[in-house]
Amino acid sequence: MGAVPELARAILEQRMPYLVGQIVVKAVTILAVFLVPQGPGHTVPVLACATAAAADVALRVAASRRPRLSPGKHGADLLLVCLLLADAAACGGEASAGGKACRALRMVVPFATLVSLGGNAMRLTARQRAPGDAVEQDCEAVGVGE
Repeated sequence: MGAVPELARAILEQRMPYLVGQIVVKAVTILAVFLVPQGPGHTVPVLACATAAAADVALRVAASRRPRLSPGKHGADLLLVCLLLADAAACGGEASAGGKACRALRMVVPFATLVSLGGNAMRLTARQRAPGDAVEQDCEAVGVGE
């Protein structure tokens, strides 16, 4: 059990390359949704983004002190994964390109992707915490030390 959280923390500590990779995958997905007609050229970036977002959630949960899903922390990425999988299913074939579900997802997926991309950008620009900062923040939230 101890190796997985340590590996997840080691990956997440490489903030710049990791988060830039996440942002690039999501930006390519937005372009694919808008510009690429249905087929493999559309489905491959969508599934790659779904995989990257799911892996990001899994890594963040594994690296956290309390390994539980939280709608406040992981909800946007989990919604994005669901929407991307629905897009791949509804818009995967050339015959389904004109379907109502596919057209609706073409309107929703870019917004959900932008929200998730914004979360990654916030994590990228956030100040990195020192190991003692988390304990201080927990104590402040509970009112200890006043």
